[in-house]
Amino acid sequence: MQRAKIDISKVIPNEGQLEGLPRNPRLIKDEKFRKLCRSIQSLPEMTEARDILVYPYNGSYVVIGGNMRLQAYKYLGWTEVPCCILPENMPVEKLRQMLIQDNNPFGENDWDALANEWDSLELEEWGFDVWQEPKEDKQLKKPKQQEETGEEEVRKADFFAMMLGDRIYDSNNEFDVPSLLFDGQPTSGLLLPFAGWGSDTRAKKGISTYHFYVEDYRFTNIWNNPISVLDSGCTELVEPNLSLFDTTPIAYGLQQIYMKRWIARFWQECGAKIYVDLNVAQKFYKYNCLGIPDGYDAFATRGYTDRQEYLKLEIQIAREISGKDNPNMIVYGGGEAIRELCLQNNVLYVEQFMANRVKQIKKGGENG
Repeated sequence: MQRAKIDISKVIPNEGQLEGLPRNPRLIKDEKFRKLCRSIQSLPEMTEARDILVYPYNGSYVVIGGNMRLQAYKYLGWTEVPCCILPENMPVEKLRQMLIQDNNPFGENDWDALANEWDSLELEEWGFDVWQEPKEDKQLKKPKQQEETGEEEVRKADFFAMMLGDRIYDSNNEFDVPSLLFDGQPTSGLLLPFAGWGSDTRAKKGISTYHFYVEDYRFTNIWNNPISVLDSGCTELVEPNLSLFDTTPIAYGLQQIYMKRWIARFWQECGAKIYVDLNVAQKFYKYNCLGIPDGYDAFATRGYTDRQEYLKLEIQIAREISGKDNPNMIVYGGGEAIRELCLQNNVLYVEQFMANRVKQIKKGGENG
């Protein structure tokens, strides 16, 4: 067998062209297909390590294993794909066996291990079926309202996929950091429920506003797949808080700011409302203002008990950009000292829910 990268136009799906070899029995549609595409985009190394299994046929190559991936590669605009070329003299009985074994998921899932040792949010983003749905009675027809809702979700997801692409947004600065849309900011008052991305996966579908004041590893994949956040159904978001420290080089920091502002602009284009993230090291304050239009009035930051002076500076930045003495600003966590500072400056303080929950558990459990 030979490994080679082959022009994608010469790789064709198995549709029963070979005598004695039925067409591939597997299908992939709608959300499953979109998850496969997102998985390929976020982990191209997997593609390099896993060839499509092909058989030479009339100057082309028929796929024996990897039909679904071939569809995804074509959709994503690939021009060539890594293939393992089977010998032309291979018996059709062997090809039939390979086709079925490639589609046969041997073994079973250890659901306890998946639940306790893996992040269900990440598993879902990677295309893994987290929950086992009960088998549906084929004689039962879904209510019309459910059918319409499903079609609407498919159209919405298709719109998100169309919006993604390779895009350069308009910018108000020399570094081409994208400008946020003025009409894409939340109105005064925090829309609840409010939670950190990836911090409570069980509540995922019920969250109205997400923030990213959590460990970076929980959301680093968003740059490759910003649609995953919108798929949750949230309507308002704080920009991703990509960590920037005083020791971070300026060049790298600019890249981080570009990425978070590009993601925020993309979310706005898809209809979400965005709070500007002000939680960066002091050395990046001026760079973090790139792309924020004058008069924009929706901000968020993280509160720290031992960094009250930083919070005062960030509140002042919000005032200068918004032109208001009392800007629309959220401060997440920090304890009583930060709460008092927020009251004095008339900005909204939001308790760090997960930290409180841990404290309650340590004290002997929650009431209720």
